[in-house]
Amino acid sequence: MRVVRYGTAAWRRYREARPRAGPAPPAVERAVASILRQVRREGDGALVRLSARFDGVRVPAPELRAAPAAIRALAGRAEPAVVASLRAMAARIEAYHRRQRDRGFRFHLRDGSLLEEQVRALDSVGLYVPGGAGAYPSSVLMSAIPARVAGVPRIQVATPPRTLEASPVVAAALVLVGLEGSVFRVGGAQAVAAFAFGTRTVPAVAKVVGPGNAFVAEAKRQVRGTVEIDQQAGPSEVVVLADETADAAWVAADLLAQAEHGSGDEAAVLVTPSAALAVEVRRRVAAGLGSVANAAAARRALARYGAVVLVRDLDEAVAAVNELAPEHAELMARGAAQQAPKIVAGAVFVGPWAPVAVGDYGIGPNHILPTGGTARRSSPLSVRDFQRRQSLVRMTRSGLRRAAPGMVRVATAEGFPGHAESLRIRLNR
Repeated sequence: MRVVRYGTAAWRRYREARPRAGPAPPAVERAVASILRQVRREGDGALVRLSARFDGVRVPAPELRAAPAAIRALAGRAEPAVVASLRAMAARIEAYHRRQRDRGFRFHLRDGSLLEEQVRALDSVGLYVPGGAGAYPSSVLMSAIPARVAGVPRIQVATPPRTLEASPVVAAALVLVGLEGSVFRVGGAQAVAAFAFGTRTVPAVAKVVGPGNAFVAEAKRQVRGTVEIDQQAGPSEVVVLADETADAAWVAADLLAQAEHGSGDEAAVLVTPSAALAVEVRRRVAAGLGSVANAAAARRALARYGAVVLVRDLDEAVAAVNELAPEHAELMARGAAQQAPKIVAGAVFVGPWAPVAVGDYGIGPNHILPTGGTARRSSPLSVRDFQRRQSLVRMTRSGLRRAAPGMVRVATAEGFPGHAESLRIRLNR
């Protein structure tokens, strides 16, 4: 982990070098565009051919939709204690997300006219569940439960053909949220294309949500407009703001936990006014690298994007965190609760008893968060991502007579006589 002092040229170089969401490399962009064209033109035939090419599995078109009984059988192979923990996790996530439900509002004007904001669930959504190292049952719960709480009537899942056989616990998560009858055995950019355009077997959806590799992310970017998508997720990141009161072992453990995700591009950052804490945390991180998953990738991530940022005081520490606007921020310092409202991050964990891992594993809030500095303008996945809003206006005759003269004047000033006339014509009745 490099050491930089806040406000210096080294700090600015580090800040600007972090991974950010954006267009894929040209080769990936072209490959994805070709996949999208094939699926749009050929439907199921393209899905069968592309799955054989990229996943090494030939899935006949009638079997693209997984049999619910098969998924339940796979779920039965999951360790019962883990399934029980997932069930408890699901209950906590649902309890939190139920509090996000918004029924809109209405109010009556004095003349009897009605103005209303109506909240409606999207009619359909496609959840992408990656295969391989990215097949996380926790992420199934984090995307499916808000959609269900929002009231989406049709929720579909796409995942590479071998995912559930390799990860029975993911099958168990799908059963827990009642989606075993809506799973399609297709992955990659071709799955996103199927959700966007629809095929004989895979119905099109209104929105595509979920993480994936560079091809999945680029496919979502290219189909946006045909369907809505969630945010473009980048590598995971944590910034720990800590002072000399923090336990160096705990800080190091939290940094290592973030680095072990496996892409090699994760960012793990300590912001501190304490030089002594900085030295001890760096030592403990180096000593602990061998104990984490994906150790080689974690070592690469820490070499690229691991940093200790030295600041003068806690006010400067807050400024440093907010310039990064990270996915996760931890506060382990004096007055953490008072500093928390000043922090800009996807999720803020306050005090020594709230590591990021409690958010990852379902204390309640969603763990699908904005990355790469986008937390300054984006939000965690929520029930609101699966809803749309529309306004309703019901005017009385007296209400229109009261409002229309001023509206006619503004329409005329803007050069729209037709708008003005559509109001004026009603005033003569």
